[in-house]
Amino acid sequence: MTTVVAVVAAVVLVASYVTWTAQRLDRLHARVDAAWSALDAQLVRRAAAARALVACLPPGPDATRLERAAVVALGAGPVAREAVENDLTAALTAAVPLLPDDEPTRLLVGALETATSQTGIARQLHNTAVQDARAVRVRRIPRALHLAGHRGMPQHFDIQDAVPSAGG
Repeated sequence: MTTVVAVVAAVVLVASYVTWTAQRLDRLHARVDAAWSALDAQLVRRAAAARALVACLPPGPDATRLERAAVVALGAGPVAREAVENDLTAALTAAVPLLPDDEPTRLLVGALETATSQTGIARQLHNTAVQDARAVRVRRIPRALHLAGHRGMPQHFDIQDAVPSAGG
């Protein structure tokens, strides 16, 4: 009788642990999804702010490059998003120093700087959520029992998002 009780207790403990781990993993994946949504919103704001700056630039290849990069970034999906955002950063790095130093431009640059800093914060939050989810997913029990289901392994999002200030 004691053996049966011990086996039942062990099975209950293992089942409880597996259930708790599966629920934790589900919550972590939900956190990654929410962080990605917030990051995506900030990336769209940054691209929109960059596109607004095009009107302030003198006509030329830098204005064209920024316009093209902003339009592509506004329409980008999750596939190859890092490359698209890095292209936008490169276009901004080339274009921002060419902006005139007047009040309307300063307001637009301020909006871009705000969007860029919020993008950095959202990126850090997303990468932290990804790191936490990956830490649980690589453990033996979640891997052996396929507790993540059919979800793919969450991926970090690393871009160069620093943009220089307008030089005038």
